[in-house]
Amino acid sequence: MTATVHAGNLGRWFEELCRLKHVRLADLVDRQTWRLVRDVLPDSGGVYAFWWSGPLSLLKAGARRRFLELAGPAAMSVRIKVDDEWLGLATGLPVPLYVGKTAESLQRRVGQHLRLRDRRTIHTAGGRRKQRAPTTSCQLRAGVDHLFPHRRDTRQLVLENIGVSFVLLDGPTHAANRFYLEDLAVGLMRPPLNVDVER
Repeated sequence: MTATVHAGNLGRWFEELCRLKHVRLADLVDRQTWRLVRDVLPDSGGVYAFWWSGPLSLLKAGARRRFLELAGPAAMSVRIKVDDEWLGLATGLPVPLYVGKTAESLQRRVGQHLRLRDRRTIHTAGGRRKQRAPTTSCQLRAGVDHLFPHRRDTRQLVLENIGVSFVLLDGPTHAANRFYLEDLAVGLMRPPLNVDVER
């Protein structure tokens, strides 16, 4: 199979990505097992976005904690402030937190991001420096844990206040399309949990 680029569809796919398919992740999870309900999300590849869909007051309340220190070139510390303007809080709309892609199962990938067996993924009160997550697959939880450093268990916070959208672009023939749609979405949405700096 040959991967091809469908540039004319990119804008339409982006529009679809901007529409929440599930407003609360809580509706997708079995609270007894802390796992996604079987087959609640497609077992196909695509591009996905996590959105803060809960009360914006929770994000506003943590404004002084919305600083990140990232490792830049030559181990130089780069300080970034994720302010209200960056998040677009004045619009009153859901806030895009993280955009990603997967070649295979959205169900599995979302589960990896949520990492619901853990009360937290990074230490409480770890400071402004972006901490190393336990895996390279749980960026959403690690980011939320950074934004809410004093909560001992962030699972309920994530499930009640975060939603998900996605566009199905399955298999190797859509490899380039997933790449470009993710890049477009990150560039336009500016999700704070995707931010990184050059090294």
